[in-house]
Amino acid sequence: MARFSPSLFPLAAGFLAAVSLGMLAVMGLRIEPAFHALTGLSIPDLRLGGYEAADVKALIAALAQSPEAAAMLRGMHLGADLAFPLAYGLLCLMLLARFAPGATVFHKPVAGIRLVAMLAMPVLYMAADYVENIASLMLFPPALPAPERLALLTDLLPLATRAKAMLFFISLILVLRFTLFREAGKTNAGA
Repeated sequence: MARFSPSLFPLAAGFLAAVSLGMLAVMGLRIEPAFHALTGLSIPDLRLGGYEAADVKALIAALAQSPEAAAMLRGMHLGADLAFPLAYGLLCLMLLARFAPGATVFHKPVAGIRLVAMLAMPVLYMAADYVENIASLMLFPPALPAPERLALLTDLLPLATRAKAMLFFISLILVLRFTLFREAGKTNAGA
């Protein structure tokens, strides 16, 4: 993996962090309250605790009655939720690639397959988030999926959201571990 020059790394990390926080703020503080006001429901992408197929069906019915809410959700998936996974995933990947090599976890060096597994978490997060977005775009109005596709997407969407949330937090924990808490992995030889 190509490394950033020491002077460019903070600039790139700051830019990706700003985009991530900005898009998260737009979705959580602007779009979600307006969406809830129109439908009485929350946006599934932001339900990190999960939801079920019945919740998806209720949302499909609510969106069929509110074209404005359907357009808002679609706009989120094609705007803020298109930029956020990329910015957040690249930020986590960049920080892990910079700080994880050479560290230790459970007294074992972070190298080889351990490093590859850790670097895979933000990439898998991005993939899960985009699967969730694509499933939403194919499922919610104005889309009119065939009955068999409707059943598949209704079951897939809650799983994609759970996978996305899990990988989001795993990536965050790894970044925190190797940046803010990197001293936690060091041992005191004299103790």
